[in-house]
Amino acid sequence: MRDPAELYTKRGTPFIVIGSRLLFAAYFTVAVFTIESRLFPHATPSYVWVIYLLAIYYLLERIYVFFGHKNIDLAFAFPLLLAIYVFNFVSVSLNAQERIPIINRAEHLISFVLLSYVVWTFFLKYLPQRVWHRHPYYTALIVVSITSTFGVINELAELFFDALFGTTFIGRDSDTALDLLMNSLGAGLFLSVRLILGARDQDQSRSLAPH
Repeated sequence: MRDPAELYTKRGTPFIVIGSRLLFAAYFTVAVFTIESRLFPHATPSYVWVIYLLAIYYLLERIYVFFGHKNIDLAFAFPLLLAIYVFNFVSVSLNAQERIPIINRAEHLISFVLLSYVVWTFFLKYLPQRVWHRHPYYTALIVVSITSTFGVINELAELFFDALFGTTFIGRDSDTALDLLMNSLGAGLFLSVRLILGARDQDQSRSLAPH
């Protein structure tokens, strides 16, 4: 079965990117509608939140184009970022940070499992295969470093928005610390499973190799 990211239009754009762009447009339309209509009584969305998500999406588009010129196809990242956005929308719509903290924690955990997969797959495509297979733990450390840095930047951005625009991105008590903890657990969960599966595959390859 072919990877959906390998199916291209005549102009050379993967269908998975085109479909994701349409869904992102729908997502932001619904987000604005939610703000204007106050559809969810406990929701805490704001235009600052929408602009922040738009900025991250724009950054993904630029990264996709930049590495596309280097023959690294990051089309697979679009639906994963969309999934992260959907989790975030559910959390914001329910004001889960204050009312149902477990949903907010789950959002961070799942989001960083997906983000770690994106970064891991990027290095799988970017690094020579020999480096990748010989040093999987070093690569895992790179993935942890990048995802952890993104998590810290996100928390700093929330602090900046709260101070400048009066938003309530940062919750009460130990919200920031718990967010960072769940981010780390998400990345650690993905990498643990991936390294275990990788080690198992290598053991099977050795057992099948002729002696």
